[in-house]
Amino acid sequence: MTQKIDLDMTVYELVQAVPEIVPIMVDMGLDGVTNPAMLKTAGRFMTLRKGAQMKKIPLDKLTASIEAAGFEVEKHE
Repeated sequence: MTQKIDLDMTVYELVQAVPEIVPIMVDMGLDGVTNPAMLKTAGRFMTLRKGAQMKKIPLDKLTASIEAAGFEVEKHE
């Protein structure tokens, strides 16, 4: 079964639930996830959607990278 990734889940929750997502996030430029202190602080309120917006990463590019890695992205509008 394909694991679902929710773009509105906090980065901290996401990394705890799906650690395999970390290299994908780093490749996209969301490298704060490799810093444990950052993950435990900012990661508790930062979502993938907010992080992409902050780093000026188009959401469709982020979604495509996640899906290319074999995950399913939950689409919220």
